[in-house]
Amino acid sequence: MATTFADLEARVRGLESRAQRAEEDITAIIGTAVETRDDVRWLKRAVTALLDHQSITLDAEETD
Repeated sequence: MATTFADLEARVRGLESRAQRAEEDITAIIGTAVETRDDVRWLKRAVTALLDHQSITLDAEETD
């Protein structure tokens, strides 16, 4: 069966739609990674402050 121009147009539109969704998904994943990184930085500062307040020190190996 021969592929018509209309069939090809429909396939291209479908691929464009999938590409757009993939781009949106990737953007969301990157946003989540950045937010998580920021949360981890905040948590590290908070834990450090709590440890300092309690005069608790950790060996360098324990902080990795």
